[in-house]
Amino acid sequence: MAQNLPDLHVVVQFGKGIPSSVQGPALLEFERVLRGLAHGLWVEVFKEIKGDDSKLRIAMTQEERSRL
Repeated sequence: MAQNLPDLHVVVQFGKGIPSSVQGPALLEFERVLRGLAHGLWVEVFKEIKGDDSKLRIAMTQEERSRL
């Protein structure tokens, strides 16, 4: 998770069972609600971005990855 998150940012993590077709609208709605509750502050909501979870690719050097 982000360590130096800007003051008006929120990062959301979804479980595997929540389809992407639901995630986008949920993020927008959450952002809309937060902005209303925060009295007009420009709150921004983002989805947490996951890195590569392949143990083989993580263990590769940059040179090995560039050869793929």
